[in-house]
Amino acid sequence: MNKVSVYGSFTQALFFSGVVSVPKYLLTHYKMLDITDREVMVLIQILCEAETNPYPTLTSLAARMTATLSEIEESVGHLVERNLLAIERYWNPTEEKWSNCYRFVGLIDELAEMWAIERSQQLEEERTLSQAQSMAFTNPAKKSLENLVRVFEQELGRPLTGIECENLDRWLATHFSEELIIEALRRGVSAGIRNFRYLDSILREWEKKGLRTKAEIEAEDAYFQSRQEKKVSRSKKQVPKTSPNKYDNFYL
Repeated sequence: MNKVSVYGSFTQALFFSGVVSVPKYLLTHYKMLDITDREVMVLIQILCEAETNPYPTLTSLAARMTATLSEIEESVGHLVERNLLAIERYWNPTEEKWSNCYRFVGLIDELAEMWAIERSQQLEEERTLSQAQSMAFTNPAKKSLENLVRVFEQELGRPLTGIECENLDRWLATHFSEELIIEALRRGVSAGIRNFRYLDSILREWEKKGLRTKAEIEAEDAYFQSRQEKKVSRSKKQVPKTSPNKYDNFYL
């Protein structure tokens, strides 16, 4: 038999020899159950025999492992003492007699409790993170509103009404920046007009023009001023000159 045939035959034999399903959660958390590597290996060996032999002898377990018989006895004893492994009696209909078998109910219960605690902690962490993220989004808006209320009250010399505070909150929700709202207030005060309807008209006009920052507004103002100056200059040049009097050069 050539090497390829041997390898193929072995691969088939390997996979058809059967597999043992060991819960990943057990492998990743058994340390938290305060059980040793050897005790976990004993559990796996018992699982390996579960379908055909629900109660393998300690001697057969020791024969498969590097541990001695006394060490296997100690491991099984500790597992039973911890209620992670139980030895129960059951009726064997094939042999028509009572036999022993290993049960893993205690182990499953402890793993389930551990999983429930971890899941609860995970959900609490997710809830805390969600609340923190929510606060991260809402706090800046709340801080901006508080700053605006303070600035407006200082400028107007009186406390704002509830409706006026709602107007400020609405402007912020419409994505007008704190900087633009204060600039609108400054221009309203400069014009001697301090009502919120006038300020709203200023903000809406900037919105129509796509102006979102104070720098863009100042650039727009400069452009408008430049156009006005050009118009005035052009108007002066177009004023008609006085027609000369036909007698102006009479005495020349």
